[in-house]
Amino acid sequence: MGLFNRFKKGEEEIISEAPPIKKPEEIEKEQIETELEYLKKEVKDKTESFDSILKKLTTVKEEYDSVIAKVMSAKREVKEKTTELDSMKTEYEEISSKISSANTQLEIIKKQYDVIKLDFEKFEKAKSELDSFKAEMEKCKTEFAEIQSKIEEGKSKLGDVAKLQIEYEEIKEKVESAKKELKFTESQIYTAGSRDSPKSIIEAASSMMASIKSELRRTQQELEAVKKTLEQERKVHGESY
Repeated sequence: MGLFNRFKKGEEEIISEAPPIKKPEEIEKEQIETELEYLKKEVKDKTESFDSILKKLTTVKEEYDSVIAKVMSAKREVKEKTTELDSMKTEYEEISSKISSANTQLEIIKKQYDVIKLDFEKFEKAKSELDSFKAEMEKCKTEFAEIQSKIEEGKSKLGDVAKLQIEYEEIKEKVESAKKELKFTESQIYTAGSRDSPKSIIEAASSMMASIKSELRRTQQELEAVKKTLEQERKVHGESY
């Protein structure tokens, strides 16, 4: 309809201008040519419009493909990131678990350290006491050795005391024997003097008595000396032990 309206409009313009009268064939030919030009122009415009649209469509398709490619790439990247994130989460959970386990072990180690520290302090105290005990033992050993030496010395002195005791008893026996001998001699002299009283006998007897008394005094002195020595040894022995 639009095409024929345009033809009608064209005819009215031609009539208004009052051109020279043409033959129907010429008029029809001109109409056909005009219509053809118009159609060509219309086709050209449509073609150009189509090319433009096609170009735009191609551009849009390319952009679409690019966007789709980017979307797919983004999806892959998101998937990779998601996988990586899941891996990181898993690793984080493992690390958190290890840290928790390490903290637990650390607390256990701290408690063990406190126990070991306390045991070490006890050990140091025991070691100090042991060192003190060792020193005391050494002192006791020294004192024991000294006492042992004194015991040996005491045994030796006891042997000397025993010897002195024996010597004392022997001298005591000698004194008793000398006393008896003196009494016997005095008795003999008295008896002899009462019978005949010769001067030589009396002198001999007196000399014998003097000798016996001198021997008796010497023996008594030895006895007293041995007695004093024995008492001193017994006194020393009693103070030491």
